[in-house]
Amino acid sequence: MVTGSSTDLETVWKIREESIYPDFFGEMSRGIFPLSSEVFASYEVDEIDPRWLTHGVFEFGPTASRDSWLYVTSGYSNPWELDPNDYDMSEFSGSGVEFLMETNQQANWAIKLLLRMLAFDMLLAAGRIGAGAPLGLNDRIPLRAPVDGREESMVRNLIVAEPTKVPHEFKLPSGKVGLLELVGVTDPELAFAKANSTFDLVEILKSKQSFPTTVPNRVSVV
Repeated sequence: MVTGSSTDLETVWKIREESIYPDFFGEMSRGIFPLSSEVFASYEVDEIDPRWLTHGVFEFGPTASRDSWLYVTSGYSNPWELDPNDYDMSEFSGSGVEFLMETNQQANWAIKLLLRMLAFDMLLAAGRIGAGAPLGLNDRIPLRAPVDGREESMVRNLIVAEPTKVPHEFKLPSGKVGLLELVGVTDPELAFAKANSTFDLVEILKSKQSFPTTVPNRVSVV
């Protein structure tokens, strides 16, 4: 267990965004894109915890070891309700998860989509919408609309997978955090995953070089 004022929430926050993220993902491209009340309003939720508006998405450009643009949430793993004297690195920090997405080009649509998914999961976890559990590995998310908002795009759904180009977890003084990657898939691919498994679909996507980077205008591989 880690104790002391040196590992308060502000320090945990700083370690994640100024140390771990640059080490994992490279140099930040632009500043944080924060959640807004408008994002939550799209789920017909008006009253929210004001702390949620401090969560957001960071953008990272390609690196020598990764040719994709990468977008990752920050804040969901904040240990809001935990006293620093009770931090335990063997437990989960906050929600215990942050989400990421990779694209083949710099993409404002990916920022908007990731913010929507972050808000969706936070509302699920808080019991504010639906009765399901928060998002987890191998989950499937029908968007019923193109990921990038362009009518011609066939990629209209998401699956939740373990990252392959970056580490899938990290540790903060306040606990463990898993990284879950959202990957865009087509309607036929979603149907295949339902009939078989998300794991089976991921294996096919990998064999076709269509994983984990989301390319909105690609054709279906099944």
